[in-house]
Amino acid sequence: MRRKLLLVPSLMLLCLVLIPDRAPEVHSQPATPPVEEYTDDGVSLPSTANFAKLAQSDPTAFLEMCMRRYRREVKTLSGEMVKQERVDGKVHPAETLDFWFREEPYSVMIKWKKGARQAAASMYVKGENNDKIVALPTLLKWAGKVVERDVDGREAHACSRYLMNESSMLQGTERTWAAWKAAKQKGTLQVEYLGLAPVADLGGRPCHVLKRTCTPTEEDGIATVEVAVDADTWLQVGSTLADANGQLIGKYQFPKVVINPELPADQFTKETLKK
Repeated sequence: MRRKLLLVPSLMLLCLVLIPDRAPEVHSQPATPPVEEYTDDGVSLPSTANFAKLAQSDPTAFLEMCMRRYRREVKTLSGEMVKQERVDGKVHPAETLDFWFREEPYSVMIKWKKGARQAAASMYVKGENNDKIVALPTLLKWAGKVVERDVDGREAHACSRYLMNESSMLQGTERTWAAWKAAKQKGTLQVEYLGLAPVADLGGRPCHVLKRTCTPTEEDGIATVEVAVDADTWLQVGSTLADANGQLIGKYQFPKVVINPELPADQFTKETLKK
């Protein structure tokens, strides 16, 4: 997702998360296809030991457990994200931002700390603001001027691989799971368990790290996908996508994540966006 850059404030759209195996980069390709729905069947969560065993023996079931726990426990999130992406054939500098997320109604706000491009902050709340993205242009931050842009518009696709209405950590894991499950059904899934170890870029937290080799490569050129799942929270807190030459397509890391923070009533408002 990938379009010609326009000098429009909302180009900065970023997506939290995560980072699936499939994300078309060229303008001629369609938007991200619908993700196969995963329904919680009510089965109990595995023990920590059994969860670790699944990471080694059954990657798709491992991701199912991550989604099951998220759906049962997570209502809101906040923290810090670091991302670097190839958009329209160019790898942009790394960006660091703070984020706030709410499941119901679907709401996300992001504020850049480093690497801001056309916008210093952006927000999307389902059903509000004409169901559009609200952005604070970098050049007009001093004036507190905000603008509205289509969540699935050309500007949105130009600035980031993932749109703001498909950017939650759960959605990222769902897409990863759907892609891995599809490959498994075709008999082409190749996933190596790289172990459980502290990851420096993720604040030193212990993570289960798995690496998928895509054979054949995905339609958008992705050849390898490496994911890191927090051993404590079971959140997919790191993902790295590369092409057949080992060149970066996208890297997404969450060094700081707070589960179920008490967000103020005015968190997802234009006034808070401008602060």
